[in-house]
Amino acid sequence: MPGVLHLVIMRTALLIGIGLLLGLATSLWASKFVAALVYGLQPRDPAMLVSAAALLTVVAGVAAWLPARRAVAIDPAAVLRES
Repeated sequence: MPGVLHLVIMRTALLIGIGLLLGLATSLWASKFVAALVYGLQPRDPAMLVSAAALLTVVAGVAAWLPARRAVAIDPAAVLRES
């Protein structure tokens, strides 16, 4: 059953990658509007962008891995008999 786990994780990784790229582009675009609102901080702080992206990646990875792990543990024949 590692095929199911691999399939779910790879599809989730693709969605995470797309979301990170879109989020990065949007945050860089919006930073010029927010620059006047934040005092003493740089809106394009690389450390903050990297840490936010890492945190979101970890949370999304765990959110995908837990149901995928449960799906691997289920016997497909038993599920088909019940439906």
